[in-house]
Parts: sequence; C-alpha cells; structure tokens
Amino acid sequence: MSELTEAEVYNQDVDIHTLPIYTRSQLADYDGIKDPHIYVAIRGYIYDVTANANSYGPGKGYHKLVGKDVSRLLGLNRLVLAETDENTWNTDDFDDKQNQAVDNWVAFFRKRYRIIGVVVHHQR
Repeated sequence: MSELTEAEVYNQDVDIHTLPIYTRSQLADYDGIKDPHIYVAIRGYIYDVTANANSYGPGKGYHKLVGKDVSRLLGLNRLVLAETDENTWNTDDFDDKQNQAVDNWVAFFRKRYRIIGVVVHHQR
C-alpha cells in the first residue's frame, strides 16, 4: 500500500464547510495573470495548482483550464468547448463513462493539489 501524498492527507481532513466560497467571476481572477495564484475547479471544489505553473501558468498548455470549473471539459476530454456548450461546469447530461472520467480527474487532482475553496451554485 502506498503512502498518501501531503495533498491527499490535507484533502482528507479539510472541512468543506469552513472553506472560502468563490463565485465563478471571482474564481476567474485566479489565472496567474490577474492574481499570481492559479486555481482550477472540478465538481465545485477549487484546487490550487500554482506550484505547477510550468503546466498551468500563462502561455502553458493547460492554462485554458485555469480560473474556472472544468468538469465538463474533462468529461468530454477537451481543452475548449464548442461555442454552443457555454457552461464548463455542467455535467447533467453526462453518461456513466463521462462521469467516471471526471471522477478520475478528481482523484488525480486530490492526490496532487490542495482543495482551497468551493464554487457557489455548482451542480453535479
């Protein structure tokens, strides 16, 4: 059995009721440009990915994912949504396979990054 990462230990003990609450427009500020911190949200939980600025920072490959809840993008395996698909967080129409893909990304992020907040009005 492998040891838990520092982020996993932290995330297991975090009380979501005490985390800061962000609106979607507030979350958008944490893109490494407007604010030096870089946040990505999945299923309403906000992860601090600042330490991995080489991937998520301005001009980097995953920068399109920062400052928003990307549940829908991850479930569809995309970096950008179609113009008709405006809500990056909405997964209401996902099938089991797509929901499992999002859940796999949640597990990936929880092992690597601390949960630092929640997005209001997030739905699964």
